[in-house]
Amino acid sequence: MNTLHNQDLSDHPESDREQLQRDAVSDSSSLEIDHPELETDTIDSSVSLSEKSEEGASTVSEQNITVEKTTPVAEVNPEPAPPKQNWIQRRIKVVTDTVEEWKWLRREIRSFPARTQQRMKEIEKHFMVYRLTFANLTYKAPRIEEEIQEVYDQIVNQIPQLEERTKKRSLIFRNLQTLRDLHQEWVKISEQQEHLIALLQKAPKGMDFYNRMQIIREQRRQEELRQKENQERIEAAYESLKKALSYVEHQCKDDEPIVYGNEVLTLEDAQKVWNEHITEILTMKDLKNASVETVLARIRSLEETIREYPTLSKQIQRVGERFSRLIALHDLLSSYGKRIIPQAEISRSSTIMYEQIPALWSTGQYHNLKIMLERVENFLNFYENTVELEVAIGERRRSGFTQGLAPSIIPGVGGLSPLIGLARVLVAAIDQRDRYMIGHSEKVARLAVDTGKKLAWSSGDLEFLEIAALLHDIGKISIPETILTKVKPLTSQEWKMIQMHPYYGAQIVKQMNVFNRIVPWIYHHQEHWDGTGYPDQLKKEDIPLASSIIAVAEAFTVMTAELPYRTAVTTEEALENLKESAGKQFAPEVVEAFVEGVVESTQEKSNSPQK
Repeated sequence: MNTLHNQDLSDHPESDREQLQRDAVSDSSSLEIDHPELETDTIDSSVSLSEKSEEGASTVSEQNITVEKTTPVAEVNPEPAPPKQNWIQRRIKVVTDTVEEWKWLRREIRSFPARTQQRMKEIEKHFMVYRLTFANLTYKAPRIEEEIQEVYDQIVNQIPQLEERTKKRSLIFRNLQTLRDLHQEWVKISEQQEHLIALLQKAPKGMDFYNRMQIIREQRRQEELRQKENQERIEAAYESLKKALSYVEHQCKDDEPIVYGNEVLTLEDAQKVWNEHITEILTMKDLKNASVETVLARIRSLEETIREYPTLSKQIQRVGERFSRLIALHDLLSSYGKRIIPQAEISRSSTIMYEQIPALWSTGQYHNLKIMLERVENFLNFYENTVELEVAIGERRRSGFTQGLAPSIIPGVGGLSPLIGLARVLVAAIDQRDRYMIGHSEKVARLAVDTGKKLAWSSGDLEFLEIAALLHDIGKISIPETILTKVKPLTSQEWKMIQMHPYYGAQIVKQMNVFNRIVPWIYHHQEHWDGTGYPDQLKKEDIPLASSIIAVAEAFTVMTAELPYRTAVTTEEALENLKESAGKQFAPEVVEAFVEGVVESTQEKSNSPQK
């Protein structure tokens, strides 16, 4: 090598110098390809190579100076720096850069664990804010939570592994490529930490947005459920309304029209009004211009009105008959100079009866109609007894006094006296088949009428109640006599036969149109207040009030009667049993009125003088 540098480079032609330059570059490439460990081996080899390169460079410089000194000045031409000198400088720079990179990587890798732990503390602070936000939310976004948890788990799992790899072997004994790989992995951990921090910073907004969206969805779902529930409630109420229409049509299909002065009140008129109300309600529902509760209230009110129709129509008929009879009797008295009712009151009541009530009927204003009927009934109750008394006095004083009156005016308040007699004939037939219950229906009828009086029933209603109480067991005509008179306990089949007597009784009574009103009274007289009775298990106010009265009167009669299979209880014990069963088997209001009536009747008998 020294010999090479001692030669006079100027002696070579330029082509030879270029050839030497190419050979140096070729040698350098060959050296890099064949011996990569010169660049990537341990730091000791790099340092040694650097020193040798510096020595070679010094020798070459000295030889060049010597050659220049020995060469005559006149013969030397200025030449550029030898190519091999540039190659050596580049190799020196490469080695120097490699050493600097190696040192830098060592410093960086040694600092990574501390920086990573510091970063983890910052992450924990962000986690605290995130958890506080998370705890206050109703709905949590699972994807955000899963992504954060996944990145966090990766970091937590990788840091100990990387720390273990870093400590496993001293960094000074690792080559450059190994340090690069290790550094890259620490950089990845740092990037993951930065990514996690970014996720934690964005998470509260994302979670809040998700929470608000879920709340809105839940509100929409709840609203849909409410609408569905309201729709079902309306449909159920409408179905009940249709059943009420069908029931009334079935109950009143054989009824005669109500002739009311110059007016004729028919079921068709009422149905027309009801259909108009139904159309109005359905329109209101479809347009949604009213609340659900308003629609339901309208439907229920209409249903109540429809179900009251049979009773209301009969009430109108009874009040009309009473009013006509009262006016006829009063006109009779007036013809003999005896005027009891002022003409102004007669005119006012006649206007209500023959103008206002028909008008309210035709327009379906049943609430106001009831008020008008109540006013007329108050008028009748106030003058009826006085007028009848005066007519009775006139009949005693003058024979034939009432001959000019229509026949329907004479029998009684409602013209039901012959029917009551007929009912007693039928009851006598029942008593002949069940010798243990002779007089049972008569006693039930008397107690039922007394209870009706306590409940302020009108005289016309009391007559219907008396007939219903007399005929309540008429269905037992269809029960075999062996079952009716059996002393031993009944079998299940025999008991089922007994439970059919309300149905048989209703079928018998409905054959006469005049008894249509009392058909449900007889059919339901075995129902219980709590719904455990028969035949339809009706509850509370669904049971006709007359049926409840008959039930209490019958129970008291049976308890106080002497029967072959048990002894009778005292009146006090029977009343106590009724009180205990009030609200369970019997209507509380009826029991209270019944007990009051029996107690008063007992006191009157004890206070009456003995004959």
